[in-house]
Amino acid sequence: MDPYDHPPPIVDLIASFGNKKPLAGKHKIKHFAAARAEAGSPTSSQERRLTAKGLRPTKARASVLSTLEKVAPSCLDASRMYRILSTQFDRLSAGSIYRALHDLWTAGLLVRTEGARRRAFYAIKPEALNDQSDTLRCQCGERLVFIEDLALREHLRSRAFGEGFAVDEGSIFTITTTCAKCR
Repeated sequence: MDPYDHPPPIVDLIASFGNKKPLAGKHKIKHFAAARAEAGSPTSSQERRLTAKGLRPTKARASVLSTLEKVAPSCLDASRMYRILSTQFDRLSAGSIYRALHDLWTAGLLVRTEGARRRAFYAIKPEALNDQSDTLRCQCGERLVFIEDLALREHLRSRAFGEGFAVDEGSIFTITTTCAKCR
């Protein structure tokens, strides 16, 4: 057999550049959760929530979820989230934070609200709430509280119906006001 019959390993790497399928053998890339599982670390609640929604538990996604859990009921925008997480992790980029926030919001793990100057703020969505949850929100967008009072919901529905609004089962009420911090 001639030496040119088998391509050198570097050619394999170059040829596979841009492929979505990982290389076979020793070139496989391990992601965050697999590395933690091998190290013997228990999986966190963030990782369980991510896998339940079909998302790969990366360092950026798990860190964003844990940070939002710590600051609840406050909301964070992407730039503030990056400032917080960049002090904890050296190799976490702003693009990773933006992608993680978008992925988590799309999967239904986060609630997105609009604040001052049309900036997007994110809050963690409690597991018990469905997509039809009413909220109490500050005008600045940095604070979001979920309303779980059924009597208040029924009162708001009857008041809206009495004023001529078309209210159906999927209607969501958002009460916008000013929090004590913004006063």
